[in-house]
Amino acid sequence: MSVKKVQQSVPTGAGAPPPCVPPRPAPPPVPAEDPVEYPSEDGIPMAASQKQALWMIACFRVLLHWFRARVDVFVGIDMLVYYERGNNGVSVVPDVFVSFGVPQRNLPNYKVWEEGKPPDVVWEFSPPSSIKGDAREKKEKYRRMGVREYWLVDVDGKHHDRRVHGFELVDGKYVELPWKERPDGTVTVWSPALQLEQRFIDGQLRFGDRKTERYLELPEEEAESRADREAQGRKVEMRKRKALEAQVAELKANARTRRDLE
Repeated sequence: MSVKKVQQSVPTGAGAPPPCVPPRPAPPPVPAEDPVEYPSEDGIPMAASQKQALWMIACFRVLLHWFRARVDVFVGIDMLVYYERGNNGVSVVPDVFVSFGVPQRNLPNYKVWEEGKPPDVVWEFSPPSSIKGDAREKKEKYRRMGVREYWLVDVDGKHHDRRVHGFELVDGKYVELPWKERPDGTVTVWSPALQLEQRFIDGQLRFGDRKTERYLELPEEEAESRADREAQGRKVEMRKRKALEAQVAELKANARTRRDLE
């Protein structure tokens, strides 16, 4: 019995795709425009005291300066963070926050669904009027959002056993980060997300870089430190030059003395 081979017919013509070329996939659907308006202000003052405002601004500026060479780090201050699309009634306002993988730019507010993630690290500089709310209600919101690290800073130093507490999200729960006391009495807490130490020096929150063993500086502090180092370098060079000139003068004097004796 003979078997006839059946060949699959290939469509031809202008409307047929080339052989062995899969059809182009359909473009992804364009998400529908969100009709909800998300305000950029909540009508609440930035800080309850000048001291709190100064600490917030200093923290924001030093972190912004530290990450200035990174195009994938967003640093925000007193900004409304919305975490439910379509619901502008639920939000939180961290005093300062850092979000990795998000470019630094001018934003009216921070929408988690647009940036693709919640902030990684948040700080609350709590005066007495908000210490309980920051320690409980806000902390719970950050936990539900998935914020990796939450830092509570006691502005007045009268409401906690330490001035700064850090918490890391582990298996959906916040676990307090370990702290240690340095020989000079300062308490430090290591931030795994930032790879920086946080400590209080002379009543101020400072960030320490373990690689350089130096504190992070504000732009004006860095400029002043650089000017001091340059001035010190000039003094060292001047001392070296004077020492060299003295050696040359001594050699010349010795040479004249030898010639006179001859």
